[in-house]
Amino acid sequence: MNAQSHIEAIKDERREQYRSSLYQTAKHLLGYKDLTWHTHGKMIEAIESNTERKLIVMPRGTFKSSVCSVAAPIWWLIRDPNERILIDSEVYTNSKNFLREIRGHLTSKGFQDLFGDWRGENWNESEITVSKRTKVFKEASITAGGIGTVKVGQHYSRIIGDDYNSGNNSGTPEARAKIINHYKMSTAILDPGGVYIIVGTRYAVDDIIGYVIENEMGETNAT
Repeated sequence: MNAQSHIEAIKDERREQYRSSLYQTAKHLLGYKDLTWHTHGKMIEAIESNTERKLIVMPRGTFKSSVCSVAAPIWWLIRDPNERILIDSEVYTNSKNFLREIRGHLTSKGFQDLFGDWRGENWNESEITVSKRTKVFKEASITAGGIGTVKVGQHYSRIIGDDYNSGNNSGTPEARAKIINHYKMSTAILDPGGVYIIVGTRYAVDDIIGYVIENEMGETNAT
């Protein structure tokens, strides 16, 4: 085996390592060095599981958004570039910030050395379509959304509801009910068999997390 073939064999091994493990992708490919299996293993196992509804409840500052809303979409796409992912947050700006971080990772030298240039013609602050896609869809590979806006007419293979609750929007039962209604409407744009992840911090008994626990716990992988 010549030197170039040896380098390609090592790259193939690393690509397979990342495709097979969200933890390896987040910690080593994307550089989230503070991620540890002891602290984040249960969350990662929940994301990797085959359940269609997932509930991730952790305090703020525990890398839950970095894993669920940045690393997981990248991991899904390197496994299947035909995924259609909606990152949905309390406010649209938060989702755009996650997408900006994702764009940074996908255009980094480390990522491109292994996986090539993924920038497609559709590559902006609200949505991106990766160049490795092999099927035709009207939806982008990753789209940013927020509470109060439902992507009518769109259909997604995966939806991430990231920090729907906050101190700004969860102070009254009416405000919390609005978030729950947004979640219910968003399930209508999820493909049959698609995955919906709710990730956040608990604010009240009747918040979106409480709703999921009360009504969907039997079909939800929670951590």
